[in-house]
Amino acid sequence: METTGASRTAPERWRAYLYWGVVFIGLASLYPLQVRLDATFSRNRAIEETLYVQSGEMVRRLSFGFEGVVSDLYWIRTVQYFGRKLGGGLTGEGAVDFSKLSREDMPLLEPLLDITTTVDPHFTAAYRTGAIFLAEFDYDAALALLRKGIAAHTDRKNLFRMWSDYGAICWRAKRYEECAEAYERASALAISPSDRDWTAVMVGAAKTRGGDRRTSYLLFQKLRDEAEHEGARLSAEWRLQQLTSLDERDFMERMIARFRETYRRNPASFAELYPLLVAHRDEAYDTLGRPLALFHEDFEKRFRRYDRAPLDPSGVPYRYDPVRGCVGLNSNSSVARDLEERCP
Repeated sequence: METTGASRTAPERWRAYLYWGVVFIGLASLYPLQVRLDATFSRNRAIEETLYVQSGEMVRRLSFGFEGVVSDLYWIRTVQYFGRKLGGGLTGEGAVDFSKLSREDMPLLEPLLDITTTVDPHFTAAYRTGAIFLAEFDYDAALALLRKGIAAHTDRKNLFRMWSDYGAICWRAKRYEECAEAYERASALAISPSDRDWTAVMVGAAKTRGGDRRTSYLLFQKLRDEAEHEGARLSAEWRLQQLTSLDERDFMERMIARFRETYRRNPASFAELYPLLVAHRDEAYDTLGRPLALFHEDFEKRFRRYDRAPLDPSGVPYRYDPVRGCVGLNSNSSVARDLEERCP
């Protein structure tokens, strides 16, 4: 019986050896196969740059009711294409280098996104993520894609998200008026108080960047007074500090200009400018026409006695550059710095 048992297990052992042999041979062949595929892909890279069907409407008609599946396939191809062009960063092959992005580097990105979103007009992720891709080198194309998505959607949640994305891209493009309008639309669509608060903050911030300081004052004051969350109120206070600081610096630089007209040079320090600030402090008003506290009720408190350096709204002395004749923020100031600094 023992001999019979041994004879029965021998074929099983040989089959196991055979299976493992096939596995090892397969693993050993993966590397040369990948090298061969990479070489073939490199030789035929031009093929990748060709879309055989460039009409999204034609692709949609050829989907025969499987629009969701087809749009998913095109979206996967879009992500892979973008990743390969950036050195494989999105496909696990290497690091992303956004500095190399240009329309010439990615001629198929916009057509692929157009096909994806035409086949499935409600593919929200393709609009939002695709716009982020395009915004790396083409703001107009990114905003056009989002406008297409906005036109295709009716639900409040996705419209809020896409208008917010639109505002973010306009901010990057320094289109501040358009940015403010986008965030105003997003704020009107917001469902939660927190979403409404932060989009309102961005409206004011965009108007500040765009130079509309008066409107920014009014918006941030409204937000501060009506905010339903403490974080939003503090954010509005922070932005109001920023606006106050800008008005304070404007007044001081006007006084520096007067000093220069009289003495044909910039004042050497705040101490030299101090008498002129005292003499004309009745002219120190903010954008809304209110007296600036720094030069009125808090005048002595907010000027350091030994060098007459005024304190910014966060309590840190302003920095003065006598060469350029400008006033800036110190490195340890907590006043918002996201504006283009005139005295960096």
